[in-house]
Amino acid sequence: MSLRDTYDSGFDEDPETERVPSATTETTCPECTGTLVTTDGETACLECGLVTDEYRLDHAATPRNRDETDAREQTGAPLTPSRHDRGLVTTIGYRQDGHGKSLSQRKRRTFNRLRIQQRRGQFDSTADRNLAHACGEIARLTSSLDLSFACREEASQVFREVQNEGLLVGRSIESMAAASVYAACRCRGTVRTVRTIATVSPCSTADIWRAYGVCNTELELETPVRRPQAFVATCASACREPVSERVRHRAIELTARSEECGLANGRHPAGVAAGCLYYASVEYGAGLTQAALAEAGGVSANTLRKRYYELESELS
Repeated sequence: MSLRDTYDSGFDEDPETERVPSATTETTCPECTGTLVTTDGETACLECGLVTDEYRLDHAATPRNRDETDAREQTGAPLTPSRHDRGLVTTIGYRQDGHGKSLSQRKRRTFNRLRIQQRRGQFDSTADRNLAHACGEIARLTSSLDLSFACREEASQVFREVQNEGLLVGRSIESMAAASVYAACRCRGTVRTVRTIATVSPCSTADIWRAYGVCNTELELETPVRRPQAFVATCASACREPVSERVRHRAIELTARSEECGLANGRHPAGVAAGCLYYASVEYGAGLTQAALAEAGGVSANTLRKRYYELESELS
């Protein structure tokens, strides 16, 4: 029998006996003495990338309110303006219950009748039906244009404001939905032209412009000024002739120079971008034609030549 105490020098769980470098702190990496930063539940080093701690639970997602007058539960999907009912829809399933058990034939017939009644009573008024149709149209347009879900939500919110202000009377739902998508793109700084939206919309370009003019005037949208630099990449990608990277970079430099000189003031930004691309192609001998760049930018060839001559006279 041993007469020596097994833990005479301390317990294994004692933090004082753990082998931790003396220079290591809560903000210092234990390997390279770099800086530790906590982002998205992970504490990692900025120098070597070592993950020292990981915690995925977010305890501050939605604060609970214990008040009986305004109680919120942390269940279900978050509310979203992209749905006409803000996501608070009741869905009746098929063939199985909530526990995954198969339903009998009698229960299936019962739920089929309930599903029909639930679909009929989904809309309380004609305004709700129009809003549901507009939300579906906005979802289709944003998906066809490869836009983000945030842009879809903002477009749905713009359409809700249009409907609340009574601007939908005498105008089609499709044109207002397309105008709402264009307004969301303008407010978020996403480069999408009306002509691009009209290619996936049943409305013409003139109808979308008229609907957007009403939205912009009545709702007083906070749309930032579009700069020619944002149209360089779009114009180069839409050109049927290949555009090299050095021509694109040179065109971006020329757009910045045109803004400094005041050549872009009062001009269409797509026309300025197309003119800068043509000037850069002439410098590098890329061989881009005026017709191809004008078509890609959505402007006329005469506008492109005017921007080119103005830029040439300024740089010469």
